[in-house]
Amino acid sequence: MKPVRSHHAGLPLGVCASLCAGIFSCAGAGPRISGDSATPPTTGAGGSLVAGAGGGSGDGGAGGYAGTSATPGATATDAGGAAGAGDDGGAGVVDGGAGKDAGPPGPIDYSIWELQLPVGSGTAPMTVAPPELATFSDIYFYRGDDGGQMFMDPATGVTTSGSVHPRSELRESNATGGAANWSPAGTNTMTVTGKVVKGGGITIAQVFNGPRSITLGELQYSSGGFSLFYEEAKGAGGSTGLGNAVPLNTKYTFTMGFSKNVLTVSINGNQVYSHTPSAGILGSQFYFKVGNYDQTATRGTPGTTAHSLVEVYSVDVVHQ
Repeated sequence: MKPVRSHHAGLPLGVCASLCAGIFSCAGAGPRISGDSATPPTTGAGGSLVAGAGGGSGDGGAGGYAGTSATPGATATDAGGAAGAGDDGGAGVVDGGAGKDAGPPGPIDYSIWELQLPVGSGTAPMTVAPPELATFSDIYFYRGDDGGQMFMDPATGVTTSGSVHPRSELRESNATGGAANWSPAGTNTMTVTGKVVKGGGITIAQVFNGPRSITLGELQYSSGGFSLFYEEAKGAGGSTGLGNAVPLNTKYTFTMGFSKNVLTVSINGNQVYSHTPSAGILGSQFYFKVGNYDQTATRGTPGTTAHSLVEVYSVDVVHQ
């Protein structure tokens, strides 16, 4: 069987997506202004949104949304997804900021990923499906100065019912946004080049057991080195230190693989972990995750300040 590779798709930042129950409003094209690509969108006061002079799909423009006809207590969210209090019910303004330069295409195939963000309601975090992801940008997910994809996690945010930690994380999916699923009997690898800009105790990648709705393996980063959290049953997991300490703001490349029924991890070209799960686990279906799942962040009102920040330059997924 020929390998299926996930590679090469752009991330134009000057386009906003119509998402999250109508909270986002797409703007028309504005003046083409390059630069300022790493600055996340800013926060404004509450109000329902109408389009202002927003960025176009090219190099971007002078973005902005005017919040008018505000509903008392409403939350204003701009193309960057930042929340602003609207308790007084007055008109607000959300500034999309300066135009963003989309830059060259990035080596991430966004068509096979769904994004989960640390905002939403209750135990239902906001998600962005594959068709919209390549043109989506907000303060939790945006292009860095050097072209990498930034994943920001606040100290508190919305989580799923099965987790107490918010996340800005990609889940491997099919074209319609449903979870991918593959057998560990084949060859399945995910190779990622990135770095942690801020924080520690962060899950930067996962092999996830779909039918059991738990992780099988989480690759975690701290300044003291990497570790692998392994869990075949909920609440029965444990961590193995993998060494290979990498300072903040220093690039690394890792590969997580679950091939021929063996779970492996390699860091910077060296295999540092290998384990064969029990027979009952090998009959399950799995998918990959990558991004910033900060194990030190907690459930609560979504923050807009970075508690941790992970940058990803490339993701190469192979199934065969």
